[in-house]
Amino acid sequence: MIVNYLPTINLASYVMADKRRKTRRRFLQGAGAAGAIGITGLSGCLGGSSSSDSTSAGGSGTTADKITFYNSGSLEYDPGTKENIKRFEEETGITVEVNGIPWTNLKTKLTTAWRSNSDKIDVFNGPTWWLADFVAQDYVAPLNLSDDHMGLYPENLQELVTIDGNAYMAPQLGKWGTYLYDQQALSSASVSGPADTWEEVITKGQTLAENGSGFGFTWGNKDIFTFKQFLYQAGGQMFNENDEPVFAEEGLDAMEFFIELREKDVLPDGIANMGESGVSDNFISGEFATVEGWTPLGSRALNEWEEGRLGSAKPPKGPGDSRATFQDSNAIGVSAYSSKKDAAREFARFMSTQESSKTDMLVEGNPAVVPAVYDDSEIREKYPETLLEDMKYNLLHANSETYVAQPKVDDLLSEQITPAFLGNKDPKQALQTAQQNIRDLYEQAGVL
Repeated sequence: MIVNYLPTINLASYVMADKRRKTRRRFLQGAGAAGAIGITGLSGCLGGSSSSDSTSAGGSGTTADKITFYNSGSLEYDPGTKENIKRFEEETGITVEVNGIPWTNLKTKLTTAWRSNSDKIDVFNGPTWWLADFVAQDYVAPLNLSDDHMGLYPENLQELVTIDGNAYMAPQLGKWGTYLYDQQALSSASVSGPADTWEEVITKGQTLAENGSGFGFTWGNKDIFTFKQFLYQAGGQMFNENDEPVFAEEGLDAMEFFIELREKDVLPDGIANMGESGVSDNFISGEFATVEGWTPLGSRALNEWEEGRLGSAKPPKGPGDSRATFQDSNAIGVSAYSSKKDAAREFARFMSTQESSKTDMLVEGNPAVVPAVYDDSEIREKYPETLLEDMKYNLLHANSETYVAQPKVDDLLSEQITPAFLGNKDPKQALQTAQQNIRDLYEQAGVL
């Protein structure tokens, strides 16, 4: 398995960060105190970015006629975002200069600019798991989104973008597991229906694998994503409410499930080298019978397959009766160094409205981040009812976590689980070692 390594951050910063502000989890524990003195008062006491516009870059910035947006990838492959940018420009008169950066390079590009206090970036999008580090470093500004706007999203998604009571990223589009299957492949193999549990993924997958591959997932080249997906379906978490790593026990169920998939040939050979496009292409070509995917794969299959061939279901249930999928939601943030924060915040708000979420789903097929979109008449005309029901279920039950020192934490986990995934290390030993190493890291950093 391959993980995308990101630059580590100076651990010394976390000693100060831990004294200055609480994490999202600790803030939730202290909600009673927050209510007593007010959110603004709490933020001021902690010394973090307040809900005002004042930053080291100076001022709130004025409503500008042009902003610079760093997009995670080229708009050539992001037509939903492209259409929403067009709508924004037409409605506001503000021009958006787009700099498309491959997501593997995006964090480096952003942090390099911020470390030099550069104001060349006004607004950006990217995965939410970067947020804790960005807030700890004072790189991003609160968005000042209204309660009505935040209420568009389910609670699990609200919590993912909120730290110390402030929303620092606005959910733009969803990337979480959607369990799809090829009705034609199942019928040819005389398999009655898709797997409902992990056990059935194995048993039915072996039958399906006689004519191809029984099961695949579009994050196959990312070991951390693979682990988290199965960890959450096993009912586990990376960290508890006290920021202590606690993934080893349920993580063993996840590792053993993956190893059994590989040993019983349910997974295709070479999946560790397949990215989203490779797995998607193989599913469309009939090489996979079932797949969990983050890409707009359902929309693509509807366009390229004959009617009635695509099937969808809720994710297979893991130990503890969990069907949770790993939430990899792209969201929009505003640079703390931008001199055009008013316009940048309006862009973040606009791109995360119900109408923009609907537009993206109509144009590109990305799962909507607003549950109400799935009940919209235009959406229901375009997509099968069962697919919409399953996508909405996944939105409401998706799981993810933001945690400080994310690159280093993921590196420490990866160096242990990769050889275990490949059968070269005992899974239990690998997980216990990774958990202890991450605990040591947090103790050294002053997080614990």
